[in-house]
Amino acid sequence: MTIWMILAALAVLIIVAAVNSGKNRYTDELDSLKDKWGKLGDTQYPSDDFENISHYYRLSENDGYSVDDITWNDLEMDSIFQAIDNCSSSIGREYLYKALRKPNLDKNKIKDIDTAAGYMSSHTDDRVSMQMSLSKLGFVHKVSFSDYVDVINKLNLLKNSLSYLFNALNIAFILVMIFVNAQAGVLALIASLLASTAYYFKKKPEAGCYFIALSQISRMVRTGKDIEKKRKSFSDMPDELKGVLNNIERDTDIIYPSIKNDWLLPDTGANSSIVEVIMNYLRMFTHVDLIHYNRAIKQIKGKSKNVLALMNNLGYLELVICTASFRKAIKKYSYPEFIEDENQGINVEGIYHPLIKDAVPNDISNAKNVLITGSNASGKSTFLKSIALNAILSQSIATSVSEKYSAPIYKLYSSMSLRDDYKTKGSYYMVEIRALKRIVDAAQSSNIPVLAIVDEVLRGTNTIERIAAGSSILEYLENENTNTFAATHDIEITDILKGSYSNYHFRESFNEDGDIEFTYKLQNGAATTRNAIALLGTLGFDDKIIDKANNRAKEFMDTGIWK
Repeated sequence: MTIWMILAALAVLIIVAAVNSGKNRYTDELDSLKDKWGKLGDTQYPSDDFENISHYYRLSENDGYSVDDITWNDLEMDSIFQAIDNCSSSIGREYLYKALRKPNLDKNKIKDIDTAAGYMSSHTDDRVSMQMSLSKLGFVHKVSFSDYVDVINKLNLLKNSLSYLFNALNIAFILVMIFVNAQAGVLALIASLLASTAYYFKKKPEAGCYFIALSQISRMVRTGKDIEKKRKSFSDMPDELKGVLNNIERDTDIIYPSIKNDWLLPDTGANSSIVEVIMNYLRMFTHVDLIHYNRAIKQIKGKSKNVLALMNNLGYLELVICTASFRKAIKKYSYPEFIEDENQGINVEGIYHPLIKDAVPNDISNAKNVLITGSNASGKSTFLKSIALNAILSQSIATSVSEKYSAPIYKLYSSMSLRDDYKTKGSYYMVEIRALKRIVDAAQSSNIPVLAIVDEVLRGTNTIERIAAGSSILEYLENENTNTFAATHDIEITDILKGSYSNYHFRESFNEDGDIEFTYKLQNGAATTRNAIALLGTLGFDDKIIDKANNRAKEFMDTGIWK
């Protein structure tokens, strides 16, 4: 009797501890959501996590237009992704990443995102309630859930005859311990449990990786059910979000029979609990998860489309929540206006880079083909990146980091931050011309305007050929279905393309101490000043070097001959 009373007391303590643990996790999660809201994300992802996050996008990389790797790296989009990421789950992160890599070409879908994000901004209680539901999805590390969706129908059943045998033996030895011989029963039970555990760890790897898929499917369905219960309290929901919730309910109901008794499966989420620790021992001794695995696989086969659809719709909710949070985090934003006239260029007011503190905003009107000149470090590259980022963000999360953005729907390609390709022994120039060739190819084949962003065209070759070839490429793009923004130090190109490209520049000045200062404000016309030699002086180079450099530059400008 005493033993049973002790066991009962332990059971009560475990239940109380589990309840308190659940309450604490709920409070911690709620506080975390409120703390992160309206702030730029600062999560640092290990490199393998970034690789896993990208897998969902890679499944559809070749299905229509995508921001390619060159452009993504040129614009440092990993950092932009991190800044926008306010997701409550791995599924949300994978969906957000895919959305940034595959900007919408349909302005109606962009408008839907804007409407849904607006709802999340103005209905705080509904949004927090939805975030708490989505947080149940959890984060999975070292794997991508999307990797397992396509293999659901290929899963093999396990042979569980020995698992059933061990369970029968364990029950038999417990009965011996209680009714026949306690000592012999205990020894036999211990031996049986040890053997059962050894067999469990030998067998589990055959299904281990797929427990992740089954566990996440279960989490998605539970999350869908949770949102469904709360839906009645959501008010003034736009039709776009209503449709998403209808789809979630539909797929949740279809998949739900497959996840009954899902508590038997290992919890692959980031959070653990006392109950989960106890369940792990139960699984080791009884193999209930391996046995349930077979039952679940039989049920889930043939439902991979519903699983993927459910993932998409839950991810969409995370996307619009992240959009609303990002809008609150940045100092200014606007809803982009998309124009039908492909002959029109970009019109922006107050455009800036979202990750630069105290960034200087700039304006540009009807910019179809633009050449930007100016001093080193004056702001040319940052302005180009700001234009490109606004195109991507406008078409992916319906948000322009500006006071006003008006432009056609674009396919974006860039050639900016290139490097020598040591793997293929390609020189910088070869890497650069390949990058430019893909822009030319896109311009020739696309029925949608291409936005080409080129920083220092053909910097990898000599001056004469750079000017000749660079101006020819830019001139060719001007005659295609392309809006081109290019930065160059070669003033000669501005003369060659006069009439085809609009000229703008950034300038610098020197203060009383001789230090160089930049305004970072875009000015009309081509640059008329140079600062490369002047910068030598600010860094303390000998006057003899500076004087000789200035004299040689002047002589070349006067005669066209280097001496």
